Amino acid sequence: MTVKDNAEAAGGGLDQRQRLIHKVTGLESRYDSDICMLRSPFSSPGYHTTLKQAEFIHSTRDSLSYALGLLDTELACYEERAFDIIRQVISLQDTDPAHDTFGIWSWFYEEPLDQMAPPDWNWADFCGSRLVQALSRHGHRFPHDLREAAVLSIECACEAIIRRNVGPDYTNIAIIGAFVTRIAGEKLGRKDYADYGLERLRRLHAHTLKHGAFQEYNSPVYTYIAILELSKLQSETSDSRVNAWTRELLELTWRTVAGYYHPATAQWSGPHSRCYGVLLEDQSKAFLQLATGGAVMFFPWEELPYEEEWYMSGIHCPPAYLKGFKVPETKEIRQRLEGEEKGQEQGTGKERKRELGQEQGRDQEWDQEWDQERNREQGRDQEQGQGQVQNQNQGYDGKWAVTYMTPQWSMGSFTHSDLWNQRRPLLIYANNNGQPSYLRLRCLHDGYDYCSARFQSLQEAGRVLFGIDFMTDGGDTHPNLDRTGGVIAASDLRLRLEVGGALEGVTATLTEEGTVITIAGTEFGLTTWFAAFSGQADTGNRLVWELHKADGQMNIDMILYAGPRRMLDFTSMQQAALVFSLAAGEEGRLNSAPLLELTDEGGLRVSSGSEHEGGRAQGVAGGKAAGANKVNEWNEANEVNEVNEVNEVNENDETNAAKGERGVRVVNSMNSANSMNSMKGGFVLNLRPAPGE
Repeated sequence: MTVKDNAEAAGGGLDQRQRLIHKVTGLESRYDSDICMLRSPFSSPGYHTTLKQAEFIHSTRDSLSYALGLLDTELACYEERAFDIIRQVISLQDTDPAHDTFGIWSWFYEEPLDQMAPPDWNWADFCGSRLVQALSRHGHRFPHDLREAAVLSIECACEAIIRRNVGPDYTNIAIIGAFVTRIAGEKLGRKDYADYGLERLRRLHAHTLKHGAFQEYNSPVYTYIAILELSKLQSETSDSRVNAWTRELLELTWRTVAGYYHPATAQWSGPHSRCYGVLLEDQSKAFLQLATGGAVMFFPWEELPYEEEWYMSGIHCPPAYLKGFKVPETKEIRQRLEGEEKGQEQGTGKERKRELGQEQGRDQEWDQEWDQERNREQGRDQEQGQGQVQNQNQGYDGKWAVTYMTPQWSMGSFTHSDLWNQRRPLLIYANNNGQPSYLRLRCLHDGYDYCSARFQSLQEAGRVLFGIDFMTDGGDTHPNLDRTGGVIAASDLRLRLEVGGALEGVTATLTEEGTVITIAGTEFGLTTWFAAFSGQADTGNRLVWELHKADGQMNIDMILYAGPRRMLDFTSMQQAALVFSLAAGEEGRLNSAPLLELTDEGGLRVSSGSEHEGGRAQGVAGGKAAGANKVNEWNEANEVNEVNEVNEVNENDETNAAKGERGVRVVNSMNSANSMNSMKGGFVLNLRPAPGE
């Protein structure tokens, strides 16, 4: 069944060709006939391009997408324009095999490859895929000279893709590269390309089915790309093996999407490995509506915001998964993403930090040092058994994604992650009287997400215990492009629980222990168990939560530093770690204390405390800077207390708070049904940051 048939079967009656014509007509005003490319307002993620102040740019990728859309309309009036665009973009490709950038394009006409910092090798895949489709569908219409130029350009892109040879854990590029090489091989009669594309797809298929998920797990933007590119590959290929493997991968992917879709909020539940926004954008909504044939409806069919690359792509959700988009339910999803089987040796938090840095490397979009990154990954396998501290969730090793959904809200978390601005390691969606509200955890350095803040957690149902510490060998705004060495210049550093989306009727109440956020009658309780940020650069800030409202958001902030711009040297800090819990419903106010213990290496081990009778917990004092590294003895006077009775572990807590250091606050609960005592396992925070090795 085609996408058009699927939409019509659901009563949409969508004429995709008419939507395509409407789309390219709407782009008419952006076409620059002098340059023969599509003009767009300049925007940048902050890396690759060195452009800063440009008002407009001409994108190579977007221009090729536009040219393909023009040709797909089959309207003769658009043919010459499409050929002019293709001819122009082909001229911008590096075709010198002696260059490192052989076979790729720059992002923009305004910025040649040698001015990018660094160039983006993904552009061989992105631009190559559009040229392959244009030649496959419309090659018979090309002028002879342009066809020859397009064939040569595709061959250069294939050579670049093969030379780079990314692994199956770089999901979207692994798929697009397989598409370019396999379909180019089939259409151009190049067996070498076809064989490479087939093997690349086989490796991706085996790797993904082994792990049960793509590496870029549950990422709305990258899952969308995976579905679209796999669907294109399935539609274009003439090979039965390619068809079978893409069908299996699409089944797995749609099962994930349907499993994480939250009908009441019409949102894609977290956690997200990669994401550019928090609420679904119109493109994602339209894609889901089109692919499900109207099982989810965001727009009248005649107003659906259509993308030109959807045409003839064959995207559709298998009927078996449509129920997930329509029927609310209560469920928990646990997915292991990385790690060995239970029983593997464990060890130091320092090595775990090094492992996390290598995980970040797999998310590189620039891949300037891909070979070195792969070597580091291989080296990590050798380090296993030397003892890495791994987050254990429910007794399992490795990295996990955990999501709990009710008909009214969903909560998702990773067991460990950095806090890059494309990560969503702790994310809640809640139904606010028919509109979505959300809660998102962030760490901000002068207003931008700080990549070297590290997140670790345990989640059981609607309760998550989590900690934050800081890496000294990571990046500032990006995992690898701007490594800090553990020292940053800052006038502001803060943790933030961002409350956004529909805010009408949403309230946030600061408490002695944290904050209670209420959304349509459901409470989400944020509790501080340990907070220390002290040492060489004395912040002078009291580590408590504050409420700020700005830019249509409600921000619950814990300010780690605010003042004159200065150097914050994490390598010299005596303590920099924080422990919190976030829980939904009644559990938000009935958390039992976690167990906090010092490790032999000076880390802070955080666990649920379930091994101890009655929820009693040991605590580590937050702080007299150098004097903090001492585990408090059990306080027999506090063994059994009424539910929710707060006990101060550190008698000098107020003094320490004034110095920017807050001690552990313990809640002893007799009610294990409403505590975190059902949670097992733990994680280790680096209480004193140390330089990476």
